[in-house]
Amino acid sequence: MTTPKLLLILAAAASLGRGAPPPVLDVGQHKQLFIDDRFVTAAAGLEWKVNPPEKAGVVLRGTESWENGYLSAYGTVLDDGGKYRMWYVAGPAVADGKVDEAVSRLCYAESDDAVHWTKPHLGLYTWQGSTQNNILLEGSLENADVMIDPRAPASERYKLIGRLQVRSPRWPNGTAPDGTGLYAYTSPDGLRWQLHPQRVFPFDCDTLNMALYDGRTGRYLAYVRTWNPFRRVGVVETDDLLRPWPFDASAPPNRFYLPGEKEPYGPPTAPSREVPDAFGTDPSDPPNLDFYTSAVVKYPWAQDAYLMFPSAYRHFPEPPIGRNRNDGTVDIDLAVSRDGRKFHRLSHQPYIGLGLKGSLDDSTLYMFIGMLRRDNCLYQYYEGNNVSHGTILTAAQLHSSGALFLARSRLDGMVSLEAGAAGGHFVTPLLRFHGKHLVLNLDASATGEVEVELQDQAGRPVGYDYDSDSGSPVGGFTFAHCDPIRYNDLARVVTWRQGDADLSRLEGQPVRLSFRMHSAKLYSFQFSD
Repeated sequence: MTTPKLLLILAAAASLGRGAPPPVLDVGQHKQLFIDDRFVTAAAGLEWKVNPPEKAGVVLRGTESWENGYLSAYGTVLDDGGKYRMWYVAGPAVADGKVDEAVSRLCYAESDDAVHWTKPHLGLYTWQGSTQNNILLEGSLENADVMIDPRAPASERYKLIGRLQVRSPRWPNGTAPDGTGLYAYTSPDGLRWQLHPQRVFPFDCDTLNMALYDGRTGRYLAYVRTWNPFRRVGVVETDDLLRPWPFDASAPPNRFYLPGEKEPYGPPTAPSREVPDAFGTDPSDPPNLDFYTSAVVKYPWAQDAYLMFPSAYRHFPEPPIGRNRNDGTVDIDLAVSRDGRKFHRLSHQPYIGLGLKGSLDDSTLYMFIGMLRRDNCLYQYYEGNNVSHGTILTAAQLHSSGALFLARSRLDGMVSLEAGAAGGHFVTPLLRFHGKHLVLNLDASATGEVEVELQDQAGRPVGYDYDSDSGSPVGGFTFAHCDPIRYNDLARVVTWRQGDADLSRLEGQPVRLSFRMHSAKLYSFQFSD
């Protein structure tokens, strides 16, 4: 993986046209995101930029009696056949004391526009003598990571991974039939849930664990909390979510000690090196930082793009210097991957940062799983709170401590490849495409510009026509003939020679795309009919 700042011409430029034939990437008509260097060689004057979404305000609060004024950090949103659906954890029934010492409830909401959410009365659960509520489950269930399983029978189409404990303050009688660990629930409709009694992962992983179906490989990926040595994200790959997941039983247990501490850091029953590492801190991070949750999305509108939205937890000093143990602030980062197995950050700046001091989201932020699309706008949701991680909340404080917020982005807009006013350029590897037109999602605004040339393996322009009389080349898909692009456009068709966009005679042939740009952002490209 190359460094995000492409200030030097990459070594790949020296090999153009020499040696063994380079591989050809078949992009077909799939959209391709500029989230890493897969499509970037021979580059200079460019850098990748993470583009934070627009904060669009509160969309849900804990207004019902069974929610006790509180929505937790964990939830999922899905576009289910045109219906926007949400599952969230709420309602720890506390008097005075920590939220973690109370029973939680899995609840449900839905929306027609992804902005205004309602809590339907489902008639599924009795609360204080009435079934007029949106409760689905109650117990020591901490997760709300609902997924739709395309391989499952209709009776198990929806799945949810939950952490259950044999005995806990949340559920003194215990709800884990096969011992403490992670379990799967199944449902035919996302509302009526059945616990699968066989434990799938024998570790006590707290916070938001999740799973998704990876259509690229036909397998499932589960992302779990690990401690190695601090909070990280591990990944499990399995063929069946309902059978015990594979892990390395010979791996060393979680026994990491902080300087001067006699007790190990992190729960000794949590996984450490038993599963592959998917994401965590790197050497440039401060020593008092680790990562909660994962909130992975396999981006459905482009090929091979996996996005993780982990919460970065910056620790305050422990008492007696600090006020509370395990305290600090939390915001949301962005990490990317091409295979869903290993993620990296393009920037150490937050994807969603803390709100201004005094706002409702000024201390802790956690991303819900899922991403909705309305027209050409992407909707994501995060739980924001105005109390720090280790703050002990009373029942009265719960009613004013947080909410669910909406964040909006342009289509494909999470990451861009950007050139400043001085300009930049790059060349793609050899591509094989299908279609007639090259379409770009870009922002050149009024003062920027992007131009494209199509080249062969040796870097020579391709696509010339020939004069019937002289046989001399005329035109071609060159920089000299490209119609400059000077707009902010989600789907700009590239043209040459004052309007010629037809690339059909190059369809199926290996070609490179060479870009020149200044004061512009590139988000994605795609060939289409």
